[in-house]
Amino acid sequence: METPKKTEAVKDFPYLKKLEEKIENGKRPDAPEDKIKRYYQRGTSQIAKKMGEESVEMVIASEQGSDQNFLEEAADVFFYYLMSLHARGFKLRDVLKILKKRQKKKNT
Repeated sequence: METPKKTEAVKDFPYLKKLEEKIENGKRPDAPEDKIKRYYQRGTSQIAKKMGEESVEMVIASEQGSDQNFLEEAADVFFYYLMSLHARGFKLRDVLKILKKRQKKKNT
């Protein structure tokens, strides 16, 4: 199977870039009032707490029969995971670089 080019991978998920921009913009003092801004105002511990709650719900859903419910919970975990990264000044690409580096080590 042919590996997709970098530009193809980005084109497949343009929403991811927009989502990260929205999450990042939520930190600004002049950001519109929404869920993202409210969690930033509450602090990183509240973002982490919410991510933990959603993670438990995903674990529970993984043992149940509904694939849709599992995917919904996975999306919630991913959203708060991204918020947690951005709250600490990182982006998803920073984590992906680490995973890529680990994969290279395994292959050598």
